[in-house]
Amino acid sequence: MIKYLFLSIIDVNMAPLLSFKAPIKLAILTIILILCSSPSFALSQSDFKAAFITYVYDYNKYIERWDNVYKRGDTIKLYVGVENVNRGRAAAVDFVVAVKDPKGYVVYGKSIQKRIAGYQDEIYDVFEIKVDDDWIDGKYQLDAYVFDVLNFSATYKSYNQLYNEILYSGSSSPSIGTISREDAPYVKKRLTFYVKTYTIPNQFLVFDPRLAASQLPEGASNTLKVTVANRFEDEGTITIRALVDGREVDSQTVTLSGYEVREISLKIPPLSLGTHLVKIEADNAILSRTLPIITKPLIYVKPILVGDVKNGSVVYSANNYILGSGGISEINNIDVDKALSNLEASGYNVNREDAKKMLTNIFAFLYKHYGKTGTTKVALLEGSDSRAEKILPELLEIIRKDSGAPISYVGVRKYEELSDVDVAVYVAATPPKVYMLEYFFESGGFLIVDNPGYWSDYRQELERSLYAVGGWKKLGNPEELYYSFYDLRIDRGIEISITTEIVLPPKITYSDLRVSKFITNVGESVEISFKVRNEGKTGKEVIKALVNGETAYEEEITLKTGEERTITFEYVPEEEGSYKVEIPGTNLVKVFFVKAKTGQLAPTPTPTTPEKPTRGGGIVVGSAALLAALVIARLLLRE
Repeated sequence: MIKYLFLSIIDVNMAPLLSFKAPIKLAILTIILILCSSPSFALSQSDFKAAFITYVYDYNKYIERWDNVYKRGDTIKLYVGVENVNRGRAAAVDFVVAVKDPKGYVVYGKSIQKRIAGYQDEIYDVFEIKVDDDWIDGKYQLDAYVFDVLNFSATYKSYNQLYNEILYSGSSSPSIGTISREDAPYVKKRLTFYVKTYTIPNQFLVFDPRLAASQLPEGASNTLKVTVANRFEDEGTITIRALVDGREVDSQTVTLSGYEVREISLKIPPLSLGTHLVKIEADNAILSRTLPIITKPLIYVKPILVGDVKNGSVVYSANNYILGSGGISEINNIDVDKALSNLEASGYNVNREDAKKMLTNIFAFLYKHYGKTGTTKVALLEGSDSRAEKILPELLEIIRKDSGAPISYVGVRKYEELSDVDVAVYVAATPPKVYMLEYFFESGGFLIVDNPGYWSDYRQELERSLYAVGGWKKLGNPEELYYSFYDLRIDRGIEISITTEIVLPPKITYSDLRVSKFITNVGESVEISFKVRNEGKTGKEVIKALVNGETAYEEEITLKTGEERTITFEYVPEEEGSYKVEIPGTNLVKVFFVKAKTGQLAPTPTPTTPEKPTRGGGIVVGSAALLAALVIARLLLRE
C-alpha cells in the first residue's frame, strides 16, 4: 500500500522536490525508491483461509468436510477466503489453485479473479474440483494461493476521473487497476487429500426411539419406531437393528439421500410375562440423546444447558427449539404461515415432535428441580424475534394437549412486567438484557434463552452477564433433563412390561441406603433408612427391605411422578453376629455387627482338661474376634 501511495505522490507532487537542495533531494528519492522496492505487507497468513467444505453460507461461515478422502467421481469443494485487502475503496485479488497427484504430476489448475469497487473487505469463493476417473489412488497435494493484485495508483486515478466521466459520458463505474501476479504479494496454503474408495464415518444420526406401547398383554406384538437422518450430502446405506434383552429380533436396511430424514419401524414379537429391555444398534451412526432441529443442509445437535441464578434458573438452547421447530432459521428462512402449518401438520413431523419433547422436558425438569407446583405462566420476553409471537403459543398448546401440563401463555411482556410470570422465553440471535431481570430471578423465575442462529453461540457473553447479576452457577448439562417426562436416552434402551392386565406402573428407583450403627449390642435398635423416587407414572408400589434374607420392612405407598421420599424403620437384633441389609432388585447393601452387652454372661462349657489360665488371654481372644469381624465386614462391603 505504501509503495503505491508514494507512486501516486511522485506522479502528482514531483515539482516541489525540484526546489530542494541536491543532498536532500537525493535522500528523499532514496527513501522513496526503498519503499517502492520493498515487499508489501498487505497480506498475512491469518488473512487467508482455505478448507475442504460441504456447504458455505457466507464469508467464514461454512461446514467443513468430515474428512479429506474422496473417491473417483466426487466433487471437491474448496473454500478460499481473504480479508484486509481493501485499499482506497477497492480490492483486487486472484485465487489460484494447483493440484499434484501422488507421482508429482499437475492434474488440476484454475484461477478465480475477484474485483471489488466499494468497501467490501471480506472476499471468498469456492473451487469445485472434479475427481476424474483416471486419477490414481494415493495422497494428493493442493496448493492454494491468494494474490493481492490491486494497482492502487491506477485505481485512485480512476476514482478521481470518475466525476468528469459521469458529467460527460454517463459512466459511473471506476476502473479497478491491477498489476501482474509476478509483482504482487501473495499468501500460500498447502492442503492434502486422498483418493480412494471410502465409507463416510458416522454418516447417520439415530434418535427419538419410541414404542407403540410400553405396556402390553401377553401374546401381543409391538412396534419400535426410530428416526434416522443422513448428516451429509452423499447418499448412504444404514442398517438398524432392534434387540430385546440382548437378542436381535428385527432389522431394516435403508438407503437415504443427502440430508434425508426418515422414520424407521421395527417389529417386536410377542414376549413372555415380565419386564424386557429394548435397544437399538446401528453401524456408521451416532446415537443422539439430544434431539436435533433439522434445517437442510444443517443439523442442530447442541445440548441444552441449565444454570442456577439467585432463586431461579436460566436455560440456554443453542438448538433453536422454538423457531427451529417450524423450520425457521437463518439458513432456511421460511415465512411464519409455513412454520405454523408445519406445527399443525398431521402425522409425524420430526422438528415439531423434537421441539415438543425437549420443551416439555425443560418445563418438567425446572418444576421438579425447584419443587414448583400449579399453573405455569409463560411469557415471551420483549426483544424476541417477532415470528416467535405466533409460533410459541402454538407450540405450547401442543405441549399442553400432549402431556396435560398446566401451561398458560400470557403474551409478550417487557422486562419490568414479569412479576406474575413463571417462565420467560427469549428468542433472538443476540443475548437478552439479564441485568434487568434481577428481581425476576430473586422471585424464582425461569428464563429460557433460545438462540435461533447457527453460526453464533453467545453462551460466554450470556454467562458473563449472569455472573454480574450475582448468585450465578455456571451452565451445565444435567442428565435428568433427558428423562424428566420423555425418556430420550437411546443408549440405555426402553423398558417394556408384559402383564396379564394393562396398568401403567410407577418406576421406583432406590438410593442412599444407611445404617445408623456399624457395631451395636444385642437388643439395641438400629435405624435403617433409604430413599425412593418415582420416575414413572403416579401409582402404588410395595417397598421392601431385607435383613439377612428375611423381610424387615414392607409397605405399599403411593408416589406421584417425580416424588421422592425417605423410608426409615427400626430393627432390633436378638443375636450376636453380622447382619446384611439389602434392597431386593438393587445393588444397595449395608452390613452391621452385633455383640453381647457388657457384663452379660454367656454359658461356659466345663473343660475336660483343666488348663492354667494365661495372663492376658481374654484380651488376645477378644482382639482376634474383633479383627475377624472387621475383616468379614470389609469383605462383605467390598462384595
